[in-house]
Amino acid sequence: MTRERIRWPVVVDRAREIVESYEGGVTLRQVMYRLASAGVLPHTPSMYRHLSSHLAQARREGRFPDLIDTLREVHVPPAWPDAGAFLRESPGWFGLDLTHGQSQALYVAAEKDTLRQLLTGWLAEFGIPVLVVRGFGSQSYVDVVRDRVAADPREAVLLVVVLPGFQDCGMTLR
Repeated sequence: MTRERIRWPVVVDRAREIVESYEGGVTLRQVMYRLASAGVLPHTPSMYRHLSSHLAQARREGRFPDLIDTLREVHVPPAWPDAGAFLRESPGWFGLDLTHGQSQALYVAAEKDTLRQLLTGWLAEFGIPVLVVRGFGSQSYVDVVRDRVAADPREAVLLVVVLPGFQDCGMTLR
């Protein structure tokens, strides 16, 4: 990519096209990866910050769709206005293990959190767990996954979605 002045209105329009091409939402990081891979923006931390700023401004002005923020949420304990509301809502929480009876327990892992929404959107209806390692190993996360695999009598199969620059996350299943 040559060093030329970034035409931000064009970039925002292209980013909008990218966001609107996804079902189920998209993260800022996904938009950045798509723009960088198309040669629209250089893939640098400062350009990521500029993109964030321009898209946030466009969202505040109502000119850009919402993005998914997988890192920030309001942590509120569950509450209902009354017992009847709780009882009406509770059947929706019930779910059977859709993988029960399969000879293997399949896990799909991604190095980048930016793929979580996409993968869970595709795999939730089949009950397939998605692991996101965020580029490095976390012993606590490894322990959670290892305990889950150990409690399941089936052989575990790990399918890893690899992106350029993928690093070994240090997670192995049985």
